[in-house]
Amino acid sequence: MPEDKNALPTRTSADYAHTIAKAALSAIPVIGGTAAEIFALVIAPPLELRRDEWLEELYCALKSLEEREDGFKIENLSQDERFISATLRATQIALRTHQNEKRNALRNALLNVVCDKTLDEETETFFLGLVEDFTLTHIEAMRLLSDKQTFPENRRIRLQQEHVFTNVIVLDLNLRGLLIDPRPYVARNRDSSEPLITAGWLLSPLGTKFLKFISAPA
Repeated sequence: MPEDKNALPTRTSADYAHTIAKAALSAIPVIGGTAAEIFALVIAPPLELRRDEWLEELYCALKSLEEREDGFKIENLSQDERFISATLRATQIALRTHQNEKRNALRNALLNVVCDKTLDEETETFFLGLVEDFTLTHIEAMRLLSDKQTFPENRRIRLQQEHVFTNVIVLDLNLRGLLIDPRPYVARNRDSSEPLITAGWLLSPLGTKFLKFISAPA
């Protein structure tokens, strides 16, 4: 079969990070050689697989964007320093998670770096940091507060039932400026038996931008 010139290139040389890490472990007296072999056999293969899967997913997403967006060419991204910086940051985060939801958020973020030029670079970096810091419940809570009508009922009930945890999540989102606090000022430091997630919170303008940033471009 003819070779697809647009296919993602396969790796043909040793992974530099793996080589350096293995060499460093080998230098440890007594246990160094054994530790390096354990690293090579147990850690490196899944790490490489995770990296390759992430790059393949990102390439496919960009290829799909190229097919539907006039004037966009993947090869032009090599000249886009902003995109390259964002990709390096997102890739580091992607390698540190096994959660598909986070990887999807990171991939969508990079597509929005390409498609949406309204965000400044510092805000993009801040948002990528939030993806790294947040649990999946942070993002799920924001989606609920963004659109209560279409949010799955069973998931809403779960978030309410787990209020000991989700209360902390809501307060964290509020502290980061992503929510608008609906409570009277005098009630904000009082304990309540009601789940905070039902208190009528709204996304702030910054929260709305963040949710758009990690969602698939229109």
